[in-house]
Amino acid sequence: MKNIKRNFNFSEKDPPIRGFQEVVFSVYNLERALQFYQEICGWEILTRHKGDTNLKSIWKLEEEVTIEEVVLRNPEDHEGFLRLVKFSNVDQQQIRSGTQIWDSGGIFDVNVRVKDMKTMYTTFQREGWNGYTDPHRFTFGQFDVSEVVLKGHDGITIAAMERFYPPLEGFEFKKVSRIFNSTTVCKNYKKSLAFFTEVLGFKIYFETPGNKRENGKNVIGVPPNINGGITAPVCIVHPEGKNFGSIELLETKELKGKDCSKLAQPPNLGILMLRFPVKDAEVYAKKIIDNGGKLNTEVQVLEINPYGKIKAFSVRTPDGVWLEFLETID
Repeated sequence: MKNIKRNFNFSEKDPPIRGFQEVVFSVYNLERALQFYQEICGWEILTRHKGDTNLKSIWKLEEEVTIEEVVLRNPEDHEGFLRLVKFSNVDQQQIRSGTQIWDSGGIFDVNVRVKDMKTMYTTFQREGWNGYTDPHRFTFGQFDVSEVVLKGHDGITIAAMERFYPPLEGFEFKKVSRIFNSTTVCKNYKKSLAFFTEVLGFKIYFETPGNKRENGKNVIGVPPNINGGITAPVCIVHPEGKNFGSIELLETKELKGKDCSKLAQPPNLGILMLRFPVKDAEVYAKKIIDNGGKLNTEVQVLEINPYGKIKAFSVRTPDGVWLEFLETID
């Protein structure tokens, strides 16, 4: 349990918010999901428990709903946790049911590192996961990588990347690394980027206009014969301008599908939300309001294991992405 609350310890000189601490997956079959992330990803259980009853308030659920949670991590990591949540006694839909990359709304994927793409891809396929395309090796800037975007249970999508050059730093893992980034497909890229930078105060880590694509194979599943005609701006944002616990914004301008924003909320199934440590929840909530934003839920006190007593509030992005901000108070 070492370093569990490391990212929640702020000094006076620290920025008011850090990259996301955890991602929450809402799953239909908790035992099946738990087995997959333990055995295939190599992650360990930190805690298994019933969800605090006050979650029903912040998640806007009826009293009869019950919540069971399991928190996992890549061994020894202090961030990039995965929280599996099982809701009972309530109707659910998949947030991104029957979607393609160009369907906007909610959280599209989470990103992890792997060491052997070929072996990992075969292993995931045997567990019922499959790629929008097969793994694709490419270069961007100085980086030489192979990447695949896989969809599995409950409409959950994981993007796995193997780095060939330069050598990968900042990650220690045996099978699959911690979650370090998450992507949302935007209906309006400029509007979403303005929300993160102007309302939430995030900084840009990386940005490209995405207007120099070429026909041929690609990671996101655009037909190779029209890939060169697609404009796909991408921006990675983070509270401190880093890439650990960041959010990637993507729009496929010439390809438009359905919008899943309204479904991106509890208790629906899929990648449900991202949670960020904050120094002072009430101060940061006021800053968001002062910047022209609005809260999805007000600051409330609840117990969130393994962190303890928490002050928490939530916002939703223009694409319906549910973000929670947590301050430890014990």
